[in-house]
Amino acid sequence: MSKGKAQGRTKRFSFCGLAEKVMAQTERLKRAMAWLLAPEQRPSALLTIFLALLALFLSFLRSTPEGQRWLTAWQARRAEALTRQRFQEALFYDPPFGFRLEQAGIPMELANPTSRPALIVVFGSCEGCGEGLVREWVSTLSWQTWQKEVKGVLVFQEKAEKVREAARKGGWQVKAVADEKGQIARTLNAFFIPRAYGFVDGKLVWLQKEPKIGVVSVLGDFLKVAKGEEKAKALLNAWSAEMREKVWGKTAANAINGRGKP
Repeated sequence: MSKGKAQGRTKRFSFCGLAEKVMAQTERLKRAMAWLLAPEQRPSALLTIFLALLALFLSFLRSTPEGQRWLTAWQARRAEALTRQRFQEALFYDPPFGFRLEQAGIPMELANPTSRPALIVVFGSCEGCGEGLVREWVSTLSWQTWQKEVKGVLVFQEKAEKVREAARKGGWQVKAVADEKGQIARTLNAFFIPRAYGFVDGKLVWLQKEPKIGVVSVLGDFLKVAKGEEKAKALLNAWSAEMREKVWGKTAANAINGRGKP
């Protein structure tokens, strides 16, 4: 057999093989179209088309600056929603009203009921104890107005010697408790810090439900429950008067308050 005839036969075989492949693909395409167009398959077909278009749309979004900004904003909203959901789920483990202070593991000399309501504020470690919110709480609860009306207790998830050292250096006039193993924080469900808890006659009557609330707002909310709205307002006014007196002197403070002669 000549070389030319052999090459021609090989080409015919290759062409036949290609034709068979094309016919097979065409047949598969026909079957796929028949499946998609069948009435019982239309919901599945529409869902398949929708998912394909959605994938194409998301792929397009990722390739454009506008799409990237949109996806970033959507992811942030989704993360925020998940955070809120987890926060609400965590509140489920809060101690109930009427919970006894001594059950939290607070030392007995601090847990004994007195005529003063007790405000327990749970912090994390004692790193930076002389700064930020710790300093603000220590300063606020050291005023005579609050010393007379509220028993403030700061709880730190820290070793006792570090808490004592911080209290000594800062000259704290507020009780501080070391919660070395975190037992108090777990019992009170302090899943965000600082978190405040209010007790009257040794029983829980109020607790902080939202993080990042200012010291004055926390005190006001607790006192409204512990002493009533009018008494709470009067105490806040008395505290303001005490601060003015310290800064300007008693005579000037009385004049501003309208109790003295100008």
